[in-house]
Amino acid sequence: MDGFLGTGASGLSDLTLLAYLFLLTPGMLLGFFFARRKMFVPHHKLTMTAVVVLNWVLIIILMFGSYGSGVAPYLAEYFSDPRVSLPTLHAITGGLGQLLATYLALRMWFEKVLPPWIMVKNIKLYMRITLGLWLVSVALGVMIYFTWYTSPAQASDGVTPAVTAEPASTDEPTIVILTPAATEEVGEPVATEEPAVTEESAEPAATDEASEPAATEEPAIAEPAATEEPVATEEVEG
Repeated sequence: MDGFLGTGASGLSDLTLLAYLFLLTPGMLLGFFFARRKMFVPHHKLTMTAVVVLNWVLIIILMFGSYGSGVAPYLAEYFSDPRVSLPTLHAITGGLGQLLATYLALRMWFEKVLPPWIMVKNIKLYMRITLGLWLVSVALGVMIYFTWYTSPAQASDGVTPAVTAEPASTDEPTIVILTPAATEEVGEPVATEEPAVTEESAEPAATDEASEPAATEEPAIAEPAATEEPVATEEVEG
């Protein structure tokens, strides 16, 4: 599906960006607000559970595949490239935040059945760490979107995405190989064929026409007519 925000992103990437900006981030802040007001059940509990579930859906559907195919193969050689380093930092911060948020959501739902050793004591500290990691991850996600799909070097695609444009830099030798072919086109056999064109301009057939043997034959036609005139004069004398 094509994007609708006027960039090289796909429609799914555009929807993901809008979901984080206008749904998930407000949900995270709203859940934090409910916790600050001690409105844990049901407000904070349901809000944070919805954010965690929706975030897992986006991670599984979009981010796993995108990072695995478009970023991971280039980590060793191109980590300094923002199109590789930003997604990696995004994966680390977002992954840690998502795991902590999943743990806290499960703790809220199953706190009466979980063993005591798995129940953290200072839950507020973990909630703040989770919110901080989430917000950093969202900021990195926005930076990734604009780096992948609005960078001048990224004339995609698209597709893909952005980091998929990274292999284009590795394909530069192909462009170099193609360059001589382009130079050959400039001096293509068209120039070598010009003598043939000049031969055509010489046009022996045309020169033959210019000599016009048929025109030289016209006097031969006129001469016999002139030789017949004395015959006519002889008839008058008789």
